[in-house]
Amino acid sequence: AHAASFTASDVSFCPGGSVQFTDASLGSPSSYVWYFEGGVPSTSTDPNPLVQYPNPGTFDVVLSVVTANGPDELQLSNYVTVFAPPIATAGPDEDICLGQSGQLQAFGGSSYQWSPTTGLSNPGITNPVVTVTETTTYTVLVTDANGCQDEDEVTVVVHELPTVIASADDNTLCPGDTAALSALGALNYQWSPNLFISSNTGAAVSAWPPSEFTWTVYGTDAFGCAHDTTVAIDVLAAPAVPVVTNLGMTVSSTPASSYQWYLEGELIAGATDQEWAPVVNGNYSVAITDANGCQSTSQPVYFGTVGLVDAGASGLRIYPQPADEVITI
Repeated sequence: AHAASFTASDVSFCPGGSVQFTDASLGSPSSYVWYFEGGVPSTSTDPNPLVQYPNPGTFDVVLSVVTANGPDELQLSNYVTVFAPPIATAGPDEDICLGQSGQLQAFGGSSYQWSPTTGLSNPGITNPVVTVTETTTYTVLVTDANGCQDEDEVTVVVHELPTVIASADDNTLCPGDTAALSALGALNYQWSPNLFISSNTGAAVSAWPPSEFTWTVYGTDAFGCAHDTTVAIDVLAAPAVPVVTNLGMTVSSTPASSYQWYLEGELIAGATDQEWAPVVNGNYSVAITDANGCQSTSQPVYFGTVGLVDAGASGLRIYPQPADEVITI
């Protein structure tokens, strides 16, 4: 039997734990020499040393004593076990939009505790839902089955919603006209409803509503945060279709703010009065403009009283006949 003997407090623990060794040797030793593999201190001559173990592993302990019967040594292999600690992982930093929620996710242990608890659905689970109005850094304390712990941090970055502005180059149109719609303040845009516009995506689109109409544009920024606004266009009533009257030697339009006459659909330069005296037979029409700048075009009216054949039917006389150098009409 060994004269050298000792007892110890808990010899299985997490890194950084300590063991209180207590001499239990027989024969009233006069000296002690301890050897602690992996311990701090690694040696001691104290009969009851306190030793800390900073690193995981299994370690030997040796005690040598000198008694009246001589020296003796006790070596206990793998006597102290220091558990490997967990590796806490709180995941990458997370971006959320103001007013929306995110979800944290931790790994590495068997139980979890998050702090601060602000905005968390449950701070004691691995994956709480987070809803905050300002950027917040959370720390998770991870504990494994041996009671060892580690911690990690994650920052939840809260982004303001984009300020989306939408406008039209003309908010009041005449029937059949087109307006340019534009949006700014975000990265991507979605227009709704997809009616009377050239595209339902993009910062600039063309619109041609048949009557008063409103679109909503959703703007999304680089973080996926979205906000919306509306833009409306009013469509004026078209002026009444003008009526063209053939007055015999002229054609006349019903009253309007301005006029433009056409022959066979071709614009007649300078023909901008309410009444026009044709110089060529054909189909005449007029486009009128009202006080709002909106236009309307008449149905064509045939004018056929220009030329000698028609005028001759009215009783014109030509003499002398036969004629020489001078003719009288």
